[in-house]
Amino acid sequence: MPAGRHTHIAIGAPTVGQVADALDAFCAAERLPADVAWRLRVALDEIVANIVAYGTHGAQPAEARPGRPLEPALDVWFHREGTLVEVTVADDGPAFDPLARPDPVVTLPLDSRQPGGLGIALVKALMDEVRYERTTRNVLTMRKRLEPAT
Repeated sequence: MPAGRHTHIAIGAPTVGQVADALDAFCAAERLPADVAWRLRVALDEIVANIVAYGTHGAQPAEARPGRPLEPALDVWFHREGTLVEVTVADDGPAFDPLARPDPVVTLPLDSRQPGGLGIALVKALMDEVRYERTTRNVLTMRKRLEPAT
């Protein structure tokens, strides 16, 4: 992790609320502007909700009971260095690059659109940079620059 201030949370069976609480605490400690905190919150909620909903095929089960759904393990890092805020989310789900899909065409009538893709399009619109890489896990990094103080 580069220099600067950062926070890390590890969650075995994540909920959006746990991650949101950790982000809120980070934003308060860093005294981030409300608009930046809101952008981070919406983007992170979308990413974590998708991981919880879709990223469970290959994660470790909470208990080894037949028929019990698998729960993804999740790590989230919040980092600030100067005017750059970075949030990194790593999960143990199957490899999936959400950035590889083309942005949805929202100008088409609803019945002509392909489902999906609106959430990641929103994340990309809210952040200055979004990157994905597959290590042994899915790793998604979102960056937002703060406006210089006047």
